[in-house]
Amino acid sequence: MIAKSDLPDGSWQEMLGHLRCLVCPPLLIVTSRTADEQLWAEVLNIGGYDVLAQPFERDEMVRVVASARRHFDYQPERARAQEAGLVASVA
Repeated sequence: MIAKSDLPDGSWQEMLGHLRCLVCPPLLIVTSRTADEQLWAEVLNIGGYDVLAQPFERDEMVRVVASARRHFDYQPERARAQEAGLVASVA
C-alpha cells in the first residue's frame, strides 16, 4: 500500500494501524515531498516499509515497490494464510 504522509482524512499512522488488523496486512510505503531522515526513521520504527520522495523517480519507485513485493511474498504469516485459504495468491 502506498500512502501520502499528509492524508486529508487522517494520517499514515492511522492507516498503518488499520492495516495491522487484516489477516495478512500489506506493507505500507509512505510518500512525501519533504521526505527526510526524521520521516524515514519514524516510518521504519513504527512498522512501515519505506519512504518514497515526491516527485517520484521511476527507478527508485520500481526498486522500492519490487523490494516490498518480494518481502511481502515471503512472509511466513502470508504463506500460512494462503495455505488456509484466507488470502489469494498474488501473481
